[in-house]
Amino acid sequence: MKDQNYSLEFDRISYLLNPEIFSDKRITVVGLGSGGTPACDHLVMNGIRIWELYDPDTLEPENLVKHPRMRKDLGRLKVDIQKEWIEDRNPHAEVKTFAEDVMQSPNFIESVRRSDLVLSCSDKKSVREFVSDQCVAAKVPFVTASVFRTGIGGEIFGYIPSQTGCYKCLQLFSELNQLDLSDDALGLTEDEESRIYGLDEKEFRASGLSIDIQMIALIQVRMALSILLRESTQSMPTLKSNWIVYANRPAPGIFRSHFEAKQMLLKPQKVCYCTNINHQLED
Repeated sequence: MKDQNYSLEFDRISYLLNPEIFSDKRITVVGLGSGGTPACDHLVMNGIRIWELYDPDTLEPENLVKHPRMRKDLGRLKVDIQKEWIEDRNPHAEVKTFAEDVMQSPNFIESVRRSDLVLSCSDKKSVREFVSDQCVAAKVPFVTASVFRTGIGGEIFGYIPSQTGCYKCLQLFSELNQLDLSDDALGLTEDEESRIYGLDEKEFRASGLSIDIQMIALIQVRMALSILLRESTQSMPTLKSNWIVYANRPAPGIFRSHFEAKQMLLKPQKVCYCTNINHQLED
């Protein structure tokens, strides 16, 4: 009988996916909040065991309504909490933690360079842009996910060097085709207007429910697996798209119904810097 304390058994999923193909894959995660944490959890349970985790924050009481970790973890660094969870689930895991803001980190660029995939799970557009820039420069795939204001839905985007557009390509395409899905374009709720203009809380934004956030995180995981499996012989179908806009619920002028999804394969845009970088790398 196998010792259950020292192994993570994959027998029940091996007919769908052979996790052993991920045994040497290294994933870097940026952001371990209410989206990044479940995304990381599911990838661990599908065989990813080598991790580099970035998040400067601690778990606070207000996080418990959305974040999947426990009350006993309050006050601890999110990277340390996640490292403990990963090593409990898979004792053969290798986890490095960095309680750092990636935009100021002396370690992040090297983490990207040695990674097979980067997960961008930050709720800040500036961080998503920074992660994209570093991954394009290092020629490393990434998957980014963001939840729209109030959790009405979200956007998931994946980058594969030389094959798809980068995050800047997404922005260029969106501007050219008037597909602005930024928080400002989606409009303010009454609660936001009251707080921002009445209480002068300029940074306040109405958040979504935990289920809203995790729906987007699960699609991010599916895209990450698809990218990691793109060169394997696994029978699991891979995604044909790298840009998915998903609706959690209807929203006037934006989504007509629950679970509405739009997806496309976004190619590198000719005017984007990633196209020039790809040509330089190929030369």
